[in-house]
Amino acid sequence: MKHFILILALCLFWGGQSWAVGITDLLNAAARQPGMEVSNLTAKESDLQQQSATAELFPKIALFGRGELFNSPTNLRPMPPTEVNIAGGDSIPFSKWIIRYGLTLQVPVYVQKIYDLRQKTRILHEKAKIENRIDLVSRQAAVISLNSSYQYLRSLDQAIAGRMASLEKTRTDITLKVKNGRTPESELLKINTSINDLAQQKNVLTARQLDVVRDIKKLTGIDLTDPVPMALAGKIVSGPFIAMQAQEKQVQAAMKEVSRRRAARYPALSLYGSLSGNEGEAYNTDSHIYRSYNTAGIVMTVPLFDQTITKDVEIAKVEWEKSRKKLAEIRIELNALSDDLNAQLPVIDQSIKLAKQSVEDNKTLLVIARVAFESGRMTTEDYLRYESQKLAADAAFFQGEQQRWQVLAQQAVLYGTDLKGVVK
Repeated sequence: MKHFILILALCLFWGGQSWAVGITDLLNAAARQPGMEVSNLTAKESDLQQQSATAELFPKIALFGRGELFNSPTNLRPMPPTEVNIAGGDSIPFSKWIIRYGLTLQVPVYVQKIYDLRQKTRILHEKAKIENRIDLVSRQAAVISLNSSYQYLRSLDQAIAGRMASLEKTRTDITLKVKNGRTPESELLKINTSINDLAQQKNVLTARQLDVVRDIKKLTGIDLTDPVPMALAGKIVSGPFIAMQAQEKQVQAAMKEVSRRRAARYPALSLYGSLSGNEGEAYNTDSHIYRSYNTAGIVMTVPLFDQTITKDVEIAKVEWEKSRKKLAEIRIELNALSDDLNAQLPVIDQSIKLAKQSVEDNKTLLVIARVAFESGRMTTEDYLRYESQKLAADAAFFQGEQQRWQVLAQQAVLYGTDLKGVVK
């Protein structure tokens, strides 16, 4: 029996441990969700597009086979006059039905637009990797932000519960005084009204907590019953704005697209070749004939006039200019946001410090007020005001903590900081 109890206790202990969820677990879960997998696949797709552009420079080898029917005998391949002895009755390589088969080869030697396309896809792949990181960090920041909101709502809910417990004790005392005729019943009604108001606030907070839990589950797939404890274990190191890095890659890609479309005007040089077997029936002897026909060469094409190339270049230039303007707009917005967040942090820290002191002061004042109220030296209205002030001080402190996490989450998104090494 002792062994059974020990095993049961160990199972309960390890079972409880397995269900414990930390902030790192939430961040890891957010990175495994289908939405993040889509982002990962998008980055992989951009890599394959880069490889596809490079593949354009490789030789192309193909098998071919075809049958041709003519209304008059046709040569299997060009034939010199001395190839057959017609007078001697040789089969002439002309037939109405010809089967051709073999290999073809194409090798680009110089095609500038392929080189430009390869550079463009490389840049777009780099942009896709940056956007993939933005997506990951944004999801992490959303988890931190939501969990901080959950902490704020739960802490405020507990603070309201504390005030309700305090008022319940007061209501018990006043109820006794009302029964003894020492206090008018209206005083009890004031306490009841305050308790009811607090109960309504708790109900609203419960609904808001359910919304936060739902949003966390959307991001992580985890259904929380309590907010997860978290602490700052590192710093959000300022640096280049990651959204600007992505847009800079877009500008570079747009510039390469202009070059690629211009390159359509340049000469293109390529090699070609084929190995061909040709079979049929000689029209003069009806006997089977076979001739091979192999070719190799180099070809250069030079566009002389193509108005669509000009228009394509103009369109690409407009896209390039749009991307540059977008970059300038993003730079202004992110600089303003960075300055605002940096300015907010010391203000929030000071607010937290002041709110913490206010909590202690109001806690002391409430103790004094309760003694004064119980001794009849303070009205019910004044006492209830001290209760409200204590709750307001608690709310201000919890809100300051939440705001600080919100700012840190925004900074992480701004600089592309992986929060797994910053928050634990």
